[in-house]
Amino acid sequence: MKHPALPPQPQEVEPPTGATTTTPATSSSSSSSSPRSTMAAALLGEAACPECRGLFRDPVSIHCGHSFCRGCIARRWGDAGRPFPCPRCHRAAPENTLRPNRELAKVIEVAKRLSLRAAPGRCPRHSEALKLFCEDDRSLICLACRGAPEHREHAVVPVEEAAEENKEKFEAHVRILKDQREKLLGLKEAEEGKSRECLERVESERQKVSSQFGALRRLLGARERLLLERLGQLRHEVARSGEDKVNRILGAVSAIDGRIRELQDKCRLPACEFLRDVGAILSRIEEDGAPKPTEASEAQDAPAAVCPAPAIVKEEAVGFRASVTLDPDTAHPRLVLSADLKQVKFGDTRRPVPDTPQRFDSSRCVLARHGVTAGRRYWEVDVGHGTAWAVGVAKASVGRKGRLRVKPDAGIWALGRCGPRYQAMASPAVPLRVAPQKVGVFVDYEGGRVAFFDAAHETPIFVFFPINFEGEEILPLLCLGRGGRLTLSP
Repeated sequence: MKHPALPPQPQEVEPPTGATTTTPATSSSSSSSSPRSTMAAALLGEAACPECRGLFRDPVSIHCGHSFCRGCIARRWGDAGRPFPCPRCHRAAPENTLRPNRELAKVIEVAKRLSLRAAPGRCPRHSEALKLFCEDDRSLICLACRGAPEHREHAVVPVEEAAEENKEKFEAHVRILKDQREKLLGLKEAEEGKSRECLERVESERQKVSSQFGALRRLLGARERLLLERLGQLRHEVARSGEDKVNRILGAVSAIDGRIRELQDKCRLPACEFLRDVGAILSRIEEDGAPKPTEASEAQDAPAAVCPAPAIVKEEAVGFRASVTLDPDTAHPRLVLSADLKQVKFGDTRRPVPDTPQRFDSSRCVLARHGVTAGRRYWEVDVGHGTAWAVGVAKASVGRKGRLRVKPDAGIWALGRCGPRYQAMASPAVPLRVAPQKVGVFVDYEGGRVAFFDAAHETPIFVFFPINFEGEEILPLLCLGRGGRLTLSP
């Protein structure tokens, strides 16, 4: 079959002589095929290479106008040498000129598509049944393809056998995929379980936090109302006390004014009348002496005793709870410490201990081992029903020898009991209206505060404020009298 390289007009081509082996098979089967399949088979028969009898692959035209596969004509001419004869018409040419036949290549592509649509089970090159499977190329081929150079050295098996082998491979891989799927589903279920568990824990913590802060807000609200109520009462008491003292002072002023007028009137009398009862007046003056402004002093001192320092809620202090242990090297010889250094009691006899500079020798006191140099600390002391005790803090430089003055100007901030009286050891001492059995002590070093609480009832007792600790270490201090016992917690 002649195929011009680049024909300007459609030309009539002669049928290839080698196509007779394919055409009868096509025509014999066309009687039972559709017109489209017959046309595809005929087109494929005309588009066969005279050398390989298959569809043209990369078709080229030579000097005489015949077309061949590029690979087929290259192999033929490579064996023959010069000149280059046509395998069909035997016309020779001095040069092996190969011209790509693009139009024929397009026709072959159309023929392949028509063949695949018309007969999907037949070879697109030879229109024969696809009975073999090339294992190297993994493609279906026909008997004619088996002899082609590209499949000649390949492993080829029947279609049924190849299908069975590949089905077994597919089924084995399906089992592997199913196992993987089951494992992944198991992992998914486990992760969902972990996620649910984590979410439940998070929700539980959320509810716990919400509940705790709700309780804290309610507690703070109650503390606020209590403090405001107490401040209101204190304000009323201060106002009433001030009014009473002012009235007493005014009364004293009025009495003095009367005495002044009496003496001035007496001075205006004649000498004999002035001296008539001057002895009695002088005696009365000597007995009374000069009026003392005690009421005024009390009025000035009262606000310092009753005006509160900044309020502290016990919950704020408890957040800084610290463990406190006593220092036996500072304990007075009459004091006995427990093995865990958490309790001290008044002993029956004086212990034979060294009289070191750190030890109290006169006052029945003991300091803690570690103090506060920064931040905030809170601890509690169980005072029980003792009748003589003091609880608070002291500077590390506080005097240890001789009688101890429990006052702020001596570097000690404390409250305590002496018989029936409870008082804060301020200057002057402030009587307390509570009788605590467990005292909470809170130190805010930077804030300059030492606060005391009734730990059993969670109510504030007294606050020393403001305080300048002057950079010194502040140590917990316990003092007690005969029969007393104090216990630290924690």
